[in-house]
Amino acid sequence: MKAMFVSEKMLQKLERFIVIIFGWWFLSGIERRSLDMNFTIQDLETKNILQSMPPLSEIPLSFYFLAFSFVGSIIGGIILIRYLHKKKVEDGLNKLAQDQAQLVVDSEFEARQLDDEDREFFIKLTNTKDPAIHVPIIMSSQKFEETVREYKKSERFTDSDLDRIYMLRKGLQFTFKNTKVGFTCTQMLEPGTHLECQIHHKDKNVIFMSTVLESNETQLYIKPPKVKTRPANMKQFSELYCKIRRVDDADYEFKFKIIGQLVRDLNAVILKHTSTISRLHIRHHERLPLDLEMDFEMVPARQFEMEQKLELGKGEYIRLSGIIKDMSAGGIKVQLGELPEQGINNDDVFLFHLPYSSMRKKLAAAVLDVVSRGGLNDIHLKFRDVDMLTRMKLNQYLHRRKISMEAA
Repeated sequence: MKAMFVSEKMLQKLERFIVIIFGWWFLSGIERRSLDMNFTIQDLETKNILQSMPPLSEIPLSFYFLAFSFVGSIIGGIILIRYLHKKKVEDGLNKLAQDQAQLVVDSEFEARQLDDEDREFFIKLTNTKDPAIHVPIIMSSQKFEETVREYKKSERFTDSDLDRIYMLRKGLQFTFKNTKVGFTCTQMLEPGTHLECQIHHKDKNVIFMSTVLESNETQLYIKPPKVKTRPANMKQFSELYCKIRRVDDADYEFKFKIIGQLVRDLNAVILKHTSTISRLHIRHHERLPLDLEMDFEMVPARQFEMEQKLELGKGEYIRLSGIIKDMSAGGIKVQLGELPEQGINNDDVFLFHLPYSSMRKKLAAAVLDVVSRGGLNDIHLKFRDVDMLTRMKLNQYLHRRKISMEAA
């Protein structure tokens, strides 16, 4: 509306200016003194326009000035009108884009059930009310963490904002469990999350499982391992290496700095948060040759899943004997002589017990591919339904086998 008002006002001024110039140009050519009527026969002779025009020296300068002013006014008016029209269209598009961005921001806040206090702090954090800047920060955990780092370096930051930042991150659902966003910092780990931890001590790797007990914007508290039924003294170590698997995503590795340890009440190891995180593909496992003879039970995938869900008794399984050629924490390669009459299909499940692995339950591995050559059949399988504790025991088993092989 403002742009239309400015345009109409400018057009009215332009019209008045053109009328004044026309009036001046019209009146400036009138001769007001009396003239003698000297009419002769030569005046009746035909003349063209150029012959009838007076000499250029007799044309007053005011005529040239007015002519150029008129032409310039017309050209300037056309340019001004086109500029105002273009500006009006751009302002309309910008307003539409801003309204759409604001709609996205409001809908995301509503979907994530962000309260008014967190919304106000979000504006303070970003230092702007422009919804076009808010949208990428709301949709990306990486953009959010970049904004947080800039805010912590600014003069607007106070120590009391740490808790508000932590709660805002949680309110925006930038958590480890939300696989739709990137895992950019350990502040995204929530209480109850299981970690595979490792300590490097005297050329040995001590592996243990731990759980996140509590967390805030600066520190993480985990449960310490036990040595002879008593919590281990973790203050003697400076660093703790951790690994965690994100379902349908990847494995992640990161290193904590050990700050201290609480002995009373909570009994927890205090770690400093980190944003230095390495992303590993799920198939990032070292393969170890075994040549281990093994008895298997094979069951179709659908039957296996039904028995797991409904907790049914054991059905009829196909018994097979073969050799585990190699193994990793992600799967195995089995070599069979003859295939069963029913054949082996992708996703069929092989069940077997791995000796000397301290695992009571049988391992389950799904068929990925069957390669037949020279009368032998190589079955490539991937472990399924493996939790953190089972995977840790697999790694320990492979580590022991590797040491014994190197020693031999």
